[in-house]
Amino acid sequence: MPDARNDISADVTRLGPRSIDLPGRPLARFRRVAIRAFRRHCPYCGAAGIFDGYFTLRDRCPECGTVYDREEGYFLGAYAINLIFALVVGLGGALLLIFGTPLRDASILWTEAIAVSFAVGLPILFFPFSRTVWIALDLMADPPRSNGERKLRGADLARPKRRRD
Repeated sequence: MPDARNDISADVTRLGPRSIDLPGRPLARFRRVAIRAFRRHCPYCGAAGIFDGYFTLRDRCPECGTVYDREEGYFLGAYAINLIFALVVGLGGALLLIFGTPLRDASILWTEAIAVSFAVGLPILFFPFSRTVWIALDLMADPPRSNGERKLRGADLARPKRRRD
């Protein structure tokens, strides 16, 4: 009999035609949400079609109904992931191409063109993936429970007023 404490899929609320399908073990859950994120699918249920075009993320998952933009500034972490990815992979790739290939003998104009194309192209190409990766990281840090999707908007964030005696 599976351990009920670790089986997240057993205690999540069914939100739509498809339920939130997550394994209970953290490593298996991480693997599943990472694969879904890099395929640009919903990290919660695995449904495709969460983007309207290449750059525009829908407000909700078309299958499970999960709200993606939870609060003002929610995707700032996705922008940071995108920036870090572009810096590490872009700079590393440009340096590898420039110093590790016959391009090291090319003119400075060609090496600058390669570096600029990496610096501009990678953030654009990785942008939608950074959003799904951010949602997946949020899902790993705070998985949904049976009390339903957490709400982080407006009045739900307001602190209760203290009564003065």
